[in-house]
Amino acid sequence: MMLKTVYKKMFAAALVIPSLLCNIVFAGDKNMTRTEICKKNYHELFGGEALPKTGADTEMMAILQKYIFGEVFTVGELDIKTREMITVTSLAVQQTLPQLKAHINAALNVGVTPVELRETIYQCAPFIGFPKTLNALNVLNEVFNERGIKTPLENQTTVNESDRFEKGYAIQNPLYGDEIKQALSGLPDNMGEDVSKFLTEVCFGDFYTRKGLDIKTRELIVLSILVTTGDTDTLKSHIRGNIKAGNSIETITAVIIQCMPYTGFPNALRALKTLKAAEDFEQPFKQGELNPYNKFFTGTTYLNMLSLNDDTWNSSIGNVTFEPKACTNWHKHSGGQILLVTAGEGRYQERGKTVQILKKGDVVKIPPNVEHWHGAGPDGMFSHISIETNLPNNQTTWLDPVTDKEYK
Repeated sequence: MMLKTVYKKMFAAALVIPSLLCNIVFAGDKNMTRTEICKKNYHELFGGEALPKTGADTEMMAILQKYIFGEVFTVGELDIKTREMITVTSLAVQQTLPQLKAHINAALNVGVTPVELRETIYQCAPFIGFPKTLNALNVLNEVFNERGIKTPLENQTTVNESDRFEKGYAIQNPLYGDEIKQALSGLPDNMGEDVSKFLTEVCFGDFYTRKGLDIKTRELIVLSILVTTGDTDTLKSHIRGNIKAGNSIETITAVIIQCMPYTGFPNALRALKTLKAAEDFEQPFKQGELNPYNKFFTGTTYLNMLSLNDDTWNSSIGNVTFEPKACTNWHKHSGGQILLVTAGEGRYQERGKTVQILKKGDVVKIPPNVEHWHGAGPDGMFSHISIETNLPNNQTTWLDPVTDKEYK
């Protein structure tokens, strides 16, 4: 199902009397008002009564409770346990500890296990740092103590000092490849390799390998962390990782919307736009790895060589993928070049001429020795097939970067 259809259904559900209701709470009851839905959900989670008539800010409580428990909770097909794990994650990231405590209790009330809750908070550590994670764990353990849950919980570690890199890499590589290692290559004294190794060993080796949550669920937790922090650059990568891990576009969308009341509309809307751009961008070839020629580009690009030059074909063919606003430097090819646009919206300009907007299906034939640049538009990814013609007598001369004034 394309994302447009998902949006139409989900936003319609959030704006009118919902018909897509949580299986656990609303099975068979499709004509309830949002106030009725709110009261049932709130009681399921917290055991008390929603919409209090006494207190200093009853109006604010009515607005937020009806919105969260009467509307957002009906959007998508997330079960109530997953919703509370997502909520706990967002609150832990923001360090809103009083609300975190309330939702840890709510999560336990609807069947999230102590181990699942602990693993949810543990999973935050590589993304928000250890101090904030320890603050959240203090709240978690306080709740466990109040509810008579004995700590420490059963050990969920599955790696040791000798295999944490190997087991971490076995999870990391199918989802993300070596993009971080390549991105950090060239730092002084090979320190980029140290950081890349830490990422594999700590994030994926020490955390992703733990029992208690499967990889699909951990990726949803990470997704909610990134929605909450507003880190759309890392979110792009983890949207792709979520899909590779087996999470559907519908599930990813519902998780972002579940975060919305806690992060506010701007962060959630940025995340939804990022997801939409990722879904709309479908190219026929694999993206490939980070482009080894990125030093001649502004922004981040990826390269998948489809055919290397040989004596039979005398051409070189590669699939080049550009992140939003990424583009080549000005350059020229002594033997010319042909571009076949395969996905997204891009830009092309020859020296002294106006910028052309490129769309899927466009063909650009670039004569020999014509200075030019090409790349993505400002709002989405872009890919094209690059064909270098007239080899082996075709040399690329790289020139100055494209300025902000030149890029349009």
